[in-house]
Amino acid sequence: MVKMPDEVVEAINKDIAKIIATVDQDGAPHAIHVGSFNAPSNEMLIAANVFMKRTAKNLDAMKKDGKPASLLVLDGPKSYEVRCTVGDYITSGPMFDAMSEKFKGMGLTVQGVWTFTPVEVWNESASLEAGTKMV
Repeated sequence: MVKMPDEVVEAINKDIAKIIATVDQDGAPHAIHVGSFNAPSNEMLIAANVFMKRTAKNLDAMKKDGKPASLLVLDGPKSYEVRCTVGDYITSGPMFDAMSEKFKGMGLTVQGVWTFTPVEVWNESASLEAGTKMV
């Protein structure tokens, strides 16, 4: 586990494009846009399962196999990749209730909330720092 830099947490918590990349059990990559991704702290990420079908199946298998997922956050010319381990899948409690309430206002139902622990953070910005490991 690493502590994500504040600038990365701030970007994750904005209403901007966030892409999660997973792999299936055969190693085939799969990427989707996940607007619900946010960082409640510098050491945790969460995402609501609203329309995740293949992704949820992949995350479940990746958790069992210890494979990391990859989150790409696009904030204008700044971009960050957060590699993270797949944590718990929450279907009740305060985190689930907060996400459910947020999506209820959009007419959507949250099936569960995935938790993630960051293990690496990379700067992928359109700059000379592209491809450098931040933590």
